[in-house]
Amino acid sequence: MMIRKKLLLVPVLLFALILPILSNASAETLFEQSMSKLKVHLKKATVDDYTFVVLGDSRDNDAVFRKVLAKATQYKPLFILHLGDYSDRGSLKETEQFLSLLKDTVPDVPLFVVPGNHENLQVFLDKIGPLHFTLEDSRLGFKLIALDNSAYELKKAELDYLREQLKAKPANTFLAMHVPPKTKKWDWHTFSKGAAELEKITTGSSIDGIFFAHVHLYARDEFNGIPHIITGGAGAPLVRLLFPGEPVYHFLLVRVNKGKAVTEMIRVEE
Repeated sequence: MMIRKKLLLVPVLLFALILPILSNASAETLFEQSMSKLKVHLKKATVDDYTFVVLGDSRDNDAVFRKVLAKATQYKPLFILHLGDYSDRGSLKETEQFLSLLKDTVPDVPLFVVPGNHENLQVFLDKIGPLHFTLEDSRLGFKLIALDNSAYELKKAELDYLREQLKAKPANTFLAMHVPPKTKKWDWHTFSKGAAELEKITTGSSIDGIFFAHVHLYARDEFNGIPHIITGGAGAPLVRLLFPGEPVYHFLLVRVNKGKAVTEMIRVEE
């Protein structure tokens, strides 16, 4: 009788061990889920007038982040681009909490994430999505290239990916990454390795805008005719010293109207 019970227990234990593996294998990342939603949104989008939202650094303040998302959805964006640092340590628990918050607040809005320096890249790959990616649509004449410089550098692989993506450049092209480059104006909390190559590649490319986060405020500058915008005010503690800009909670609204891209900083009260 005891032997029979043990034999019956074996398949039960095996199933208990295999089930989590099967569940993880079949689970879609946030990127995959958002791509499915984006395809639906793109079909309904008006060619001459569409918007998307860019924001970053939501860690440590879910209350503000919820307000940012709630206000952002009022503009009916095609998608939301998060420029990284949704977490403090990049743990699985923080990532699951972030995904749960998105499900509660913006269940129908495609949301894509660029890795930040606070993220754990393995957890990011497992749950959030790829470290670099491109969103594009030929009907809208739109392309957004997202790169990974979360380690305070743009590595050769990222620069090569950028060059390849810029070979086919539609009417409206945007670029995004987490850490802003070091410049005469932005000389703190920035990256240097790969910054000169970035400037060289983008010069003369007619990119409509390059988006960054990492510094918890809003700042804007222009290099070689291309707007460079820091939008790191989605919830993290605001930076009030050492960096030129506005220490305000906000998100960036990007509107493309008849081929012309206009960006607007939208304030969100704490």
